[in-house]
Amino acid sequence: MKNSRLLVCLSRVLFPFIMVFGFYIILNGHLSPGGGFQGGAILATAVLITYFIEPENMTVFENLIRYEKWLYVAIILTASLSFVTKGVFFTNPFPIDAGIAVKSLFIVLLNILIGIKVSMGLVSILASFIEEGRNSL
Repeated sequence: MKNSRLLVCLSRVLFPFIMVFGFYIILNGHLSPGGGFQGGAILATAVLITYFIEPENMTVFENLIRYEKWLYVAIILTASLSFVTKGVFFTNPFPIDAGIAVKSLFIVLLNILIGIKVSMGLVSILASFIEEGRNSL
């Protein structure tokens, strides 16, 4: 199947803007509506747009799934840092009297990890569906 030049050109033009918007949603999730999941879904949309147009540029699925599993472990370990500092799981590890800017670093870090994991997960799920459909034709 041949894609139109207009779709290829438009996807290449929109890709960086969608990526920047996705990272903006992830990084400002602690201040406004949004966060890791919403930003990750936007990042996955950007990657999938280019995948629909140029499927030969997609990376190997096994590596994508492996990195996603490692990101899950990193999220659990990061969220468990508070057990070392406060003796309680899944809370902010910084002291209560720390400033808001310091406390928000933990939330931003979790948003980044969750955003990347969600985007990798959505891309691997949808791309495997697409590959399965192409192989069955």
